[in-house]
Amino acid sequence: MRLPYVVSEILASVAETEAAKIAVPMAIAIVDGEGGLQLFKRMDGTLPVSTELAVSKAYTAAILRMPTDQVGEMAQPGHALYGIQHTHNGKIVLFGGGYPLCIQSEVVAGIGVSGGTVEQDMQVAKPAVQMLEFIECWAKEIKPLVPHANGNGWHAAMPAVKDKLWHAFAGLTPQVPEGTIAALTGGVLLALS
Repeated sequence: MRLPYVVSEILASVAETEAAKIAVPMAIAIVDGEGGLQLFKRMDGTLPVSTELAVSKAYTAAILRMPTDQVGEMAQPGHALYGIQHTHNGKIVLFGGGYPLCIQSEVVAGIGVSGGTVEQDMQVAKPAVQMLEFIECWAKEIKPLVPHANGNGWHAAMPAVKDKLWHAFAGLTPQVPEGTIAALTGGVLLALS
């Protein structure tokens, strides 16, 4: 299974919102399950070094199937992954801010965030990981309710469907929290993919 691009956009927006809350400009990268770049965002004022670090954190989390801070712990002298940072053309990152993104317990992507301290990077990435869990829960509930969508035409229409869903949920009374709108929209899109 692949993470649909429109769902990646939602996850990146969740991370960007968290970065704005703590007033730290961040670079946010999402890669597919094999480490190929799918989406990249860089907020104004982000440190230049954060661009490559965000991509490398996402890559590390996706291909090793674990958070980058855990990779760092396992790469210490005497541990199982000692020296791994010298492989993969130096793209393996040993500090926090990268997380695998899972659907049905399978790693389908990775997210990497860079721009603040390691703790801030982790703080900004975690809500996106949690959002995917919410999205997956909604998708499981919604999938039996919708007809199976086939063909490439459906995937081309997903961005427009995302926008329409977002606006429909945002217009509900009483007002629905933005996090719930993101989870519902992503859930419908994941169920239809």
